[in-house]
Amino acid sequence: MLSGGVLTIGLSLKDVHDDQQIGVSSGRYLVLSVQDTGVGMDTETLARAVEPFFSTKAVGKGTGLGLSMVFGLAQQSGGALRLESSPSSGTTVMLYLRIATKAPAVARRAHVTLTRSAPARILFVDDDPLIASSTVSLLEDLGHHVIEAHSAPEALGLIERGLVPDLLITDHAMPGMTGSELAREVRRRHSRLPILLATGFAELEGEKVADLPRLSKPYTLDQLASEIARLLPQEQ
Repeated sequence: MLSGGVLTIGLSLKDVHDDQQIGVSSGRYLVLSVQDTGVGMDTETLARAVEPFFSTKAVGKGTGLGLSMVFGLAQQSGGALRLESSPSSGTTVMLYLRIATKAPAVARRAHVTLTRSAPARILFVDDDPLIASSTVSLLEDLGHHVIEAHSAPEALGLIERGLVPDLLITDHAMPGMTGSELAREVRRRHSRLPILLATGFAELEGEKVADLPRLSKPYTLDQLASEIARLLPQEQ
C-alpha cells in the first residue's frame, strides 16, 4: 500500500468439510485473515508467493522467508495458508488453524550431539537484522565470540583496521557488494582465512569462488556447528 490504504484483520470460526481447494481435512478451524487494499499480485507472482526466498523486493529489502515460514507452520499444524489477490485489487491472506479437541501429549526432544569447534573469533556479515540477530545468538550459544557487520564494506573496514578473525561467515545477496565479492577481497589480504558463505540461492548469479564452502539458508544450530567444525579446530 504505497500510497496508504486500509488493513483489515479478522478472526472467525469455520467448519470445513473436506475442502480440497483450501487443502485441509474436515473439522473446525480458527481462521485469521489479513486483507489490504494494496497493489495486489498478478497470477505468476501469486503462484510463487510462498516459495522460500522468492521476493519482489529489491536486494536488502526482504528475504522472502516470511510467507513461506507461515505456510510451513500452518501445514505442520494440520492447517493451511490461502492467498487471494489480483492486480489493483489488494491481497487477502487467510491462515487456517485447526481447533484442538484435546491437550497435546508432551513430546520428548531427541538428544542431539553437536559437533563443536574450539571457541573462536567469528566475523559474521548479513544485511538482514533479523537473520543477523538470530545467527549471532546461535554462534554465541556455541561458545564463539562474534563481531557483527551489516554490509560487506563494513566488514572490509573492520579487517583493514586490524581485525583478524578466525572465521568469516557472510551472506551472499547484499546491496553494494555481494558475499562472494567480499570473500575475494578478504582472500587478497588473508589468503588462509576460512570463509563460509551462507546463502539461500542455489546458484550464485554466475559467480564462482574457488574452495568456498556454502551453508544453505535456512540452517539449524547443528548444521551451523557442523560447518564451522569443518573449518576450525575441534573442541578438545
